[in-house]
Amino acid sequence: MSAAAVFLHLRALGLELVPVQHPDRTMVRVFGLEDLEPGDRERTRRLIRANKAQLVSLLASGSPAALAVRQEGGYGADKHSREEAA
Repeated sequence: MSAAAVFLHLRALGLELVPVQHPDRTMVRVFGLEDLEPGDRERTRRLIRANKAQLVSLLASGSPAALAVRQEGGYGADKHSREEAA
């Protein structure tokens, strides 16, 4: 599964993904997991872990394709994303 497909799937579940830069690595912060059913929550966590590097790359990329995917998924449209991105 491509990073774009994973990202859009996660957004369709109502999750917000925000890149968080640390000195030694970039992480993905996910908001909304607690709103999922327990079984869905665990499956979603596994999906995120399995695709973490690709998601980080997608969220950090300035390429036109990555920007289009984030726009399609509504990246940055919510309060959490704006606060974390600042």
